[in-house]
Amino acid sequence: MLLETLIALAFLAVAAGLTLKLHQSRLDFDRVSTDRLSDQFMIENIAEQLSVVPYSDIPDAVSRLNEESDARAEIEPFESGSAKGRHLLISIESESGPLTHHLWRFEETP
Repeated sequence: MLLETLIALAFLAVAAGLTLKLHQSRLDFDRVSTDRLSDQFMIENIAEQLSVVPYSDIPDAVSRLNEESDARAEIEPFESGSAKGRHLLISIESESGPLTHHLWRFEETP
């Protein structure tokens, strides 16, 4: 009888330990997912702000962004047929890997 009780308690201890381990790993996953979602919202917000900046002020806005935040933005000119513009590559380093957002701004026509 005592041996059976000890085996049952050992099984219960192992099961409880496994349950706690699974719960902790789920909490860690939720935290990483929440942090990544927060970073995605931040990068989308930056892209939205840059989409309303006047075309001629884009280089200054990108310089300020690079100085004031964790996000990095690069500007590359592009040409597509008769349209010209700037391709902005906005990136941020998240815990789960890099996040990138592309924004294309066409040159303003007079």
